[in-house]
Amino acid sequence: MNVRNLLFASSFSLFLTFSAQGQVYQKIENQYGPVLGYSTTSGVKILSIAGNKFKDLNRNGKLDRYEDWRLTAEERAKDLASKLSVDQIAGLMLYSRHQALPAPAFGFMGGTYQGKNYQEGLVSPWALTDQQREFLEKDGLRHVLLTAVKDPETAARWNNELQGFVEGLGWGIPANNSSDPRHNAVVSAEFNAGAGGQISMWPDGLAMAATFDPAIVKR
Repeated sequence: MNVRNLLFASSFSLFLTFSAQGQVYQKIENQYGPVLGYSTTSGVKILSIAGNKFKDLNRNGKLDRYEDWRLTAEERAKDLASKLSVDQIAGLMLYSRHQALPAPAFGFMGGTYQGKNYQEGLVSPWALTDQQREFLEKDGLRHVLLTAVKDPETAARWNNELQGFVEGLGWGIPANNSSDPRHNAVVSAEFNAGAGGQISMWPDGLAMAATFDPAIVKR
């Protein structure tokens, strides 16, 4: 990701534009508030109020309470919840099935890219699959379970693609990505299966025992 150009600076905020593989992200630094970032392809606009910058996530041209970073998280969440339909709230309670980056052609983590598998689609490994776009947009799901990842760069770029996509949907609610805890009878099974070539491998029970250090195992 490279800095493309400095748009402008004022006594209150600083605007920077970044580009990455066709996506353009803008970073806004408020002098007395948080640093904001958004995808310029999402349709989200920036509101200027009393020298501060806010993301107009629902694109209605005004600052809603849930968009106001000066309020508490509880106040913002309560306002957003009051605007959501029952179906939208239900979507936020769902979790995706296991996701692989890139998605294999077959199996329970399989996926397609514009109707083609990864090898045929000529897309980057961090592109969103057709299935991911569907459950994010149609089902309103925002909790995504990652298992197999090619490498750290793929994970980071995929997250940028994901957040840019959901930012342009409805209320602009971001996605939450996670992986399973070690709950298998074989400690290393799922973590090592999803490690990928450059992702750290988790030691299994035998390796932990070989340290002869209960404190490390407990930690």
